[in-house]
Amino acid sequence: MKKIIFTLALLLATNIYSQSIYKGLEFGMSKSEAKKEFKANKSDYITVDLGNGFLYRIYQQNFIYDQNRLVGVLFSPKGAAFGISYERAKNYLIHTRGFFERLGYETYIENKWWNAPLNYVSSGSKWGLVLNKKDKTTIVQMYPQSVGENYLIALTIWNYDTWVGYLNKEESAQKKKADESGF
Repeated sequence: MKKIIFTLALLLATNIYSQSIYKGLEFGMSKSEAKKEFKANKSDYITVDLGNGFLYRIYQQNFIYDQNRLVGVLFSPKGAAFGISYERAKNYLIHTRGFFERLGYETYIENKWWNAPLNYVSSGSKWGLVLNKKDKTTIVQMYPQSVGENYLIALTIWNYDTWVGYLNKEESAQKKKADESGF
């Protein structure tokens, strides 16, 4: 019986963590595996083309790990170290959403300012626009960030279960604050 339970747990874990993030990067890779993949195929990650001139890139330092397993990757607009203009940021957000929706992603959370960088940044919102893959393996989260007078787009591809776990933890913390507030 223990062997059956162990085998089922292993198959489930393998299934969850053998999902591709992008090219050779997969959810569940160890830090050393992800680093090795990135170095071996760096040219695949320097330019991620979503069409119509909307280019992203991946930096190895933007890999997100949980318990030494890759659970997310942050993509940045290529060539935007000092940010991009308000209009360009807005266009990046709108185009990127359309790109993922054409791949079948659906809206999970939609902040009303997700595509208005100035309003979003001043709103203090946390989640931005969140899309999920229909099979509930992947989350795409995007939002604008302020860089002086310019903006960056944070586009993160997450493992679905990990991201939902973070969301649930945040919602529990906010509920606890409300319960303890005395109102």
